[in-house]
Amino acid sequence: MTVAAIDWRQRNILVADFEFTTFNGAYGRPRAFFPEIIEAGAVLLNPPGYEFTEPYQVFVKPRYFPKLTEECRNITLIKQQDVDGGISFEAMLTAIGQYYQPGVTFFAAWGNADRDVIQNACLRYKLPCPFCWDDYIDLAEEYKSFYELERRHSLKHALEERQIVQKGLSHLALDDALNAAQVMLRMIEEGWIPGRSANAVNL
Repeated sequence: MTVAAIDWRQRNILVADFEFTTFNGAYGRPRAFFPEIIEAGAVLLNPPGYEFTEPYQVFVKPRYFPKLTEECRNITLIKQQDVDGGISFEAMLTAIGQYYQPGVTFFAAWGNADRDVIQNACLRYKLPCPFCWDDYIDLAEEYKSFYELERRHSLKHALEERQIVQKGLSHLALDDALNAAQVMLRMIEEGWIPGRSANAVNL
């Protein structure tokens, strides 16, 4: 079977979330600062029932701006020693890439920030990106379109709206990946089709 012949029902879905460094204040901002991934969480869902595989979680050590800001630590609950003992960005990409096959695996995340940070980091580190962005699904945008909402909702809001019990805490990479997967599965149950432009539920 060729990749082109694979129906969406036969494709697995890698749902991932990444936490990354932040520096919102102008004062003391390092020159040429850019966000770097400090934690990755992911789970692969296999058809036809989209069973969860063993989840993946790892801390990642930033290469250029290794010291976390207080704001970043407060939002993510990640400690400096967590990232100091983390693996490299390259090793994380290799590990996540083992779950992904172009044209066979959808790569899904809540929003487009994760995609943009990965893409930018690969450019800065001069590394090939293992992902084909044609396979990328922005679940926040799909949720907005499918349920005919006026604006994008946060993952937490979507969980509450669909009456899904939240796993763990927000802004923890694996918890966010698992929760995004829960919302995605509910969307599939209600008629959403991965990899296509979302159709309204009442159509």
